[in-house]
Amino acid sequence: MYLDQLDPIVVALQCAIDKEDGLSKDHIFYKLIHNALLSASSTVGRFQWPEDIVDFTNTIEMNGGGSTVNLMRGPGDLRTDGEANDKTGFWDNFNIPLPSKRTRQRRKCPAVTTSGVITDNLKNFQAMAHTSSDFISTDRLKVTPVCLSRDAMAIKPSGDIDNLTNTIVGMTQPIDITYVKENPYPDCDELKRMMYTEAGTIIGTTLDNHIGLSLANDFLTSKTSGADVLKTLDYACKAIQCCEACLNSCKLTTVPEDISCNSVCYDCLSRKELCESCISCHKSIYPQLRACSRCVCLNIQCRKLAVLAITMDCESNNALAMRSILEREDLPAHMQLVNAIPDAVHAGKKTFRASANWWLLKDGYRINNMILRSLRQFDDKLGPKLRPVISDSSLRNRDRMDFQAILEATSPKLQSVIADHCETEKKVTVTLFPDPFWRAKSKGVLDSITDICEGE
Repeated sequence: MYLDQLDPIVVALQCAIDKEDGLSKDHIFYKLIHNALLSASSTVGRFQWPEDIVDFTNTIEMNGGGSTVNLMRGPGDLRTDGEANDKTGFWDNFNIPLPSKRTRQRRKCPAVTTSGVITDNLKNFQAMAHTSSDFISTDRLKVTPVCLSRDAMAIKPSGDIDNLTNTIVGMTQPIDITYVKENPYPDCDELKRMMYTEAGTIIGTTLDNHIGLSLANDFLTSKTSGADVLKTLDYACKAIQCCEACLNSCKLTTVPEDISCNSVCYDCLSRKELCESCISCHKSIYPQLRACSRCVCLNIQCRKLAVLAITMDCESNNALAMRSILEREDLPAHMQLVNAIPDAVHAGKKTFRASANWWLLKDGYRINNMILRSLRQFDDKLGPKLRPVISDSSLRNRDRMDFQAILEATSPKLQSVIADHCETEKKVTVTLFPDPFWRAKSKGVLDSITDICEGE
């Protein structure tokens, strides 16, 4: 009888909960309704949102953006979270009661906003890597070899406010009250040069390929040169090869460039053999393979990483840095065992993308992916034979690290289909630029585009 006196929404909710396979208390919908009503009835103090509701709202913001959360939440109360405004009621300000932006920001993980080797990541990587295969393992020294890979992606240049630190990030120089006072009318070009244009990372991997972790952030500007890349790698190698005991004494977020972990003997390096003072406690002239002076004094095992290789893509700045590592004789002592290697995945991607628009010469034949795509799509005889062995997406020019596309376009099965069914004098015509460019007669593009291939 009492159900007749309740609101229909309460009756429907209770029925959903009472069902055998109905709404459980662990379901996000139950928690959302429960906490929304608690926040509406909280009149004293500040309502404490549970972590799972905050994480749920942050997930919506990450996938749908801040506007999606604002639309779901409504204007809310600008001063407090969970208390009604003085002039209007609680439900006049909310669509669906959700945590405020300040509450969501407090739950988010802090972000590293400057370049450098992240101290906590390096400590964790060291602890895991030392369980892997060792290069040297004695009572005095334990060395684990690692390889570093570096890559970056382009970002939209801007200065953004980090609500956790109340600073403007995304620039080489902090924009604070001091900068504003010293530069009341800043030069626009100078601000543009200060903005980061690429966000990169340096990933460490043990040589047995069992353990890998991102160790450093690398933010670049439009004026970054090969010397700047080499300087970044120099610092990264020095910081990553810092021993475990010296690193544990570092309390900063990023490893400082002047961290004290010295295992270099310039006398040994110049003579190319161990000097009299080092021969009793060391077995190598290279600092990567020697215990640091601090561990020797404390008579403890020096546990460290040794960077033996660095891989990068071969764009101009990286190529200059790799050439310097391979050819320079005045490299710092901590980089003399480092070898620079072009990244095989980037090399394959570069070659494959080039073959989408430009001619490649292989074994006396001219190769172009657009020819395969034209035959696959428009040839009445060869098209049905090609479609089962290669997908259309594998022949498009896209900036993707998709090795599967390369494998499909170079598969023996595809080559046999072409060899068996393609006539000797087959002629295929393709355009050098996509149709929308020349059909729209865009400025700077020729009226008639011809794909020219030089013969013998």
